Amino acid sequence: MRFASPSGEGCLHRYRRGLGGILTRCSQKFFSVPYDVDMTRGDDRFDIVTLVVRAREGDIASFEALVDEYERKLLRFAWRALGDRQDAEDVVQDTLVKAWRSLDALTEPAAFGTWIYRMASNRCTDVLRRRTARPSDASDPDDLGHHVDGTASVERSVEARTALEHFSEVLQTLSSEQRVTWVLHQMEGLSYAEVAETLGISEGSVRGRIHRARTAIAEGMEGWV
Repeated sequence: MRFASPSGEGCLHRYRRGLGGILTRCSQKFFSVPYDVDMTRGDDRFDIVTLVVRAREGDIASFEALVDEYERKLLRFAWRALGDRQDAEDVVQDTLVKAWRSLDALTEPAAFGTWIYRMASNRCTDVLRRRTARPSDASDPDDLGHHVDGTASVERSVEARTALEHFSEVLQTLSSEQRVTWVLHQMEGLSYAEVAETLGISEGSVRGRIHRARTAIAEGMEGWV
């Protein structure tokens, strides 16, 4: 799909081509998550359905096993969506508590992963909306745990930090829905269909949000090309 820009050049093409260097570096630093996640771990390591069924029967050990499987994945997602460690941890804690209390509402135990991600996504959206009402709460890169490699030159360090700060500001301009959707697709690697299922919206809505997010990022970072 090609997105037309006022200049006539495809915006997505410009996004991929023009921002290739500095945006990639910014993304890697901005989203270098302080939570170790073993990406080789998948639901096949556990019988998720059995754990959910047992947890619904009040088996705390089974729910703790579900927490072990999903907690850091949720922390990684929330931190990427919010850019603030404390907010991310609060969101995940609230999500897990709500999940424990609401297990009976989950009609399909096999859908536990999508269900709990939707809870976390909704909480992240709420936090981002509150920030919109208080712009001063925008994340400071120092709060994100970003550190430039000590072996880098001073000039590169300054450039990287400045670019990172600007990238952070650009992300703050995205709507809460756009940012959460963009993180799920771009950073968590979910397909359009998976994002749609997670957020409870249509695939067309997902594509629209991603389109607008990419356009905003491309325009916001244009001065860094």
